[in-house]
Amino acid sequence: MSIELSVTNGVGTATFNRPEAMNSMTAKILTEWQAGIRELADNPEVKVIVVTGKGRAFSAGLDLKQSFDGGDDTPWSNETNPASRLSKALRYGTDFIRTLAGVAQPTIAAVNGHTVGAGMSFAAACDIRLASPEAVFSAPFIKLGISGGDLGLSWFLPRIIGLTKATELILNAGQYDAKKALETGLVSSIENDVVAAAQAMGEHIASFETYAVTASKRLLAAAPTASLDSHLDSELAAQTLGFFTDTAQNLGR
Repeated sequence: MSIELSVTNGVGTATFNRPEAMNSMTAKILTEWQAGIRELADNPEVKVIVVTGKGRAFSAGLDLKQSFDGGDDTPWSNETNPASRLSKALRYGTDFIRTLAGVAQPTIAAVNGHTVGAGMSFAAACDIRLASPEAVFSAPFIKLGISGGDLGLSWFLPRIIGLTKATELILNAGQYDAKKALETGLVSSIENDVVAAAQAMGEHIASFETYAVTASKRLLAAAPTASLDSHLDSELAAQTLGFFTDTAQNLGR
């Protein structure tokens, strides 16, 4: 399989497992990755999800040695119109991003190396990003003649590092090393053992009341596009329920 799953102390880890291809992807591979994330998300033991890559890359994005929409026995296999075929295959990419960004659990990208193109989208879709010293974030889309609006990146990136920096990075087909990624806020920290650091952070988050963590994640995700009035109402509803968790009920006892 192109993804390995494990669960330790409440932390589910999804490891992209194509090191020989720098964890690059096709639409068919994305269906495996999506199934893996869903399996972890549906596991009641998993309180936090870590995403990382095996080898020297987090993900090199598109596998340039294979057709993105290739593969037999896929939902788009019998589509004869090339544009329709590619569109159907690309939808599996957007579905993967929806799944990764939409899980209830907090997600941590342990960026262990090269993170290119769609690989940046995978990292950006996570709630927290940690980088190894060898991490490189590259957005070469325009250089390849395609749009920088790839699997959510043009939506996530301005929200993470700001519109000005996101625009400069994408229009220049630029790249950040780990230090630049930290300076711009793309990652939270640089860790020598990034997977171990993500595991430790995940275990710390997993030690808290699940409702408090998941409700906070939802509120933070909604904040950039919500009005103050609607967000205050959402906070009120979430906080009211929060006072009935076991942790809150035991305060002062």
